[in-house]
Amino acid sequence: MVAGTSPRVRLLHMRDEIESLSQELAGLGFETYRESYALRRITERAIQIVSEAARALPEELRARYPDAPWADIIGIGNPLRHEYHRIDDKVLWETATADLPKLKPIIRRMLVEFEN
Repeated sequence: MVAGTSPRVRLLHMRDEIESLSQELAGLGFETYRESYALRRITERAIQIVSEAARALPEELRARYPDAPWADIIGIGNPLRHEYHRIDDKVLWETATADLPKLKPIIRRMLVEFEN
């Protein structure tokens, strides 16, 4: 297995994207986000990476963490790739500022499993 596709590395990608995106959006409001092309693109790409990394995780690993909304995380990737022109700024804002922060502690727990 290529190192970049191992479940541990995918979890690290997810963690890093969530943390970086949180730092980029810290202290900002929705209107600032909506008015910034760069912030919207950064957000879209970070969410897309999280989605792709989650999709690449083995199903049995995801099943051990049912408190994560895996179907939603994986499902948002298709619209970001194929229906990008229909993406609602408010949906991505909520995903980035409300949903991803809830996922972060789950990712941390999953990484601990690989450390043990």
